[in-house]
Amino acid sequence: MFDKPHRLHPASIIINFGHYFVATLKSLGVPLAAAIFSGRHSSSDYVLLIIALGVAVTTGISLVGPVLHFFSTTFYIEGEALVISSGFVWRKRRTIPLSRIQNVNIERTIWHRLLGAAAVKVETAAGHKGEGDLAALSEENAAKLQSVLLHRAAPVPAAPAAEAPLYQLSLRQVLLAGALENRVMYIVGSIAAVFQTEGSSKLVTAVTRYLQQLGTAASIVVSTLTVFALILVGWLLSIVISATRFYGFRIEKHPRGLLLLHGLITQFKTIVPIGRVQDVRIVEPLFFRLFGYCEVYADTAGSFDRKDAAGANKVCPILPESEVSLVGRLLLPEFAYESLSWQQVSPKTVGRHAWRYFVLFAILLGWPLGHWLGWHALWAIVPIAPWCWLLGVVYYRYVGYSFTNDILASRSGVFRRHAVLIPFDRIQHYSVNSSLVQRWLGLTTVTAISAASGGHPIHVVDMPARDAEVLREVIGASIHSHLGSRRGGL
Repeated sequence: MFDKPHRLHPASIIINFGHYFVATLKSLGVPLAAAIFSGRHSSSDYVLLIIALGVAVTTGISLVGPVLHFFSTTFYIEGEALVISSGFVWRKRRTIPLSRIQNVNIERTIWHRLLGAAAVKVETAAGHKGEGDLAALSEENAAKLQSVLLHRAAPVPAAPAAEAPLYQLSLRQVLLAGALENRVMYIVGSIAAVFQTEGSSKLVTAVTRYLQQLGTAASIVVSTLTVFALILVGWLLSIVISATRFYGFRIEKHPRGLLLLHGLITQFKTIVPIGRVQDVRIVEPLFFRLFGYCEVYADTAGSFDRKDAAGANKVCPILPESEVSLVGRLLLPEFAYESLSWQQVSPKTVGRHAWRYFVLFAILLGWPLGHWLGWHALWAIVPIAPWCWLLGVVYYRYVGYSFTNDILASRSGVFRRHAVLIPFDRIQHYSVNSSLVQRWLGLTTVTAISAASGGHPIHVVDMPARDAEVLREVIGASIHSHLGSRRGGL
């Protein structure tokens, strides 16, 4: 099976067309804009003619790439490696050893589903990007190729009997995840970008003049309603994104690990290779925490979901805090979050972080206050000091570390709390270091790093030097006792 060269599905021509069209439009955008706005020709007929010619040329050029890609791309399994050959003028032959494959994902956008095709993305530990992307195969061939690659060229097994999902989210939980992840800042950022464009001063002048005509009271009302409208739009946007992204979310068993299935428009089938899990992260954004929910992430030796760029490797988008261990044990058998006995760092961290917060607020508020109210108004920053001290106390009360016979854990964060759990047999190296201020205060930072390409190490900041040395010895002894304890991992 797949021992002879196979072509892509013809649907790849249509699916790749969009990417080529955008790339061609970027390259031709500047000359087209120059032709339209040159000033020599201002008639509407000329502008329409240029636009029509531009669309026609862009479409024609964009079709050449997908057609050549379809006829020049083949893939096959040669010995113990997947070979992908592509290129019409410059030939490229990529060889991926089967033993180096971390994961094989199948993705189906709405275009794939309409055309009866599926995309196959092969990943190794080389990085976050897929090392072998096949834009479109038939659904049958995509499933067979995934099975063959993950089973090291073994025959495709018979379909197992249907089992109940290990975990699944209700539609209410999916919508709640979007509601608690209000994306109002995206909208605010978009509006700010508009005001940075050329000619935005006219828009600012028009808005200012309109508010002045309304009067003071009416201006306050309009401004308040605008803020609430932005929050509402961001809230609705988050719900829509979450609903389309995580609709029908469930976790099922897979011979290689866990299978995550979700998606309304684009259907995602992502395999979490359990043997490659390096760490598990429990993230509690502010609104999630208020309602008793959190997010669960897992980092592997090779990224298994490149689609989640802001929160890579998201295993569960929303999870009640009471069910964290239920999902955590699916990723790490020794997972024990609720039973961890957290130890705090040195109380000296309160003053150190309070000073850092105060300097940050002084930088952010100093120039606006001095510019608009006069530099004597900088005394208004002084009352912020108690607030900064309070933030330092909150930071100290939550930050900490813990360890069991099998796992090292740390937690930190004030508004967005997160905890990282790394099994001792996954720690690649660890260090004890301190800055000049820390040495002056007798404090130290302990860092433990796994093989996760996402880079979420354990940082225990501001430990007393004696405690840090004890923890360093515990980590070293635990790593030595766990050598070779887990098969199939790094």
